[in-house]
Amino acid sequence: MKKIFLATNNHGKIERFKNLLNQIDNTFEIYTPQDLNIEPLDIEENGKTLSENAIIKAKAYLGKVDMSILANDTGFYVEGEGLVETPKRIALGETNERTLTKEEIGEKLLNFWKGVATKYGGKVDAAWVESFALIDLNGSIKIVDSRREVVLTDQEFGKAHIQMPVRTLYYSKTTNKPAILHTQEEEVLEMSPVIEALRTILN
Repeated sequence: MKKIFLATNNHGKIERFKNLLNQIDNTFEIYTPQDLNIEPLDIEENGKTLSENAIIKAKAYLGKVDMSILANDTGFYVEGEGLVETPKRIALGETNERTLTKEEIGEKLLNFWKGVATKYGGKVDAAWVESFALIDLNGSIKIVDSRREVVLTDQEFGKAHIQMPVRTLYYSKTTNKPAILHTQEEEVLEMSPVIEALRTILN
């Protein structure tokens, strides 16, 4: 049985990590900052790449836990745009995030991604790209990347998730089905590149 500490306070990401790790091995003992009463850290993600940001997140918890630390950073790549950096900042413009509700932020993000797709005629090739960093107790660092191919559209296929509104706008090239309409089995199929990346980094 292996203990793994997830270097994130994002509840959506924690749930996602747990589900993915259980696809690999359901005997993992998974811990979060909240489980260990660790105060949320304000981490400046100033790396030049996704992998650098993942390492920064993992290193922030070095010395605070006695187990392997897993972190990741995710980006959304759009054909013709490249890796879309700081989409929230772009979507909000001059508006102060603190003056908006989560629903209002989600709506602005949804409209931002719709606008990107509309720019390319209503749909455009895209991909989720992720980098994972694992720091073992001996301090060694492993990095692995994954990529999930999708098609971004300006059509809503279902009710947008408040924390990930773009999910309602794209369909997976693996399943050829809108991600928000996936069955559990289809979800696992779409996430297979991520599952394989985690399997690689944990072996």
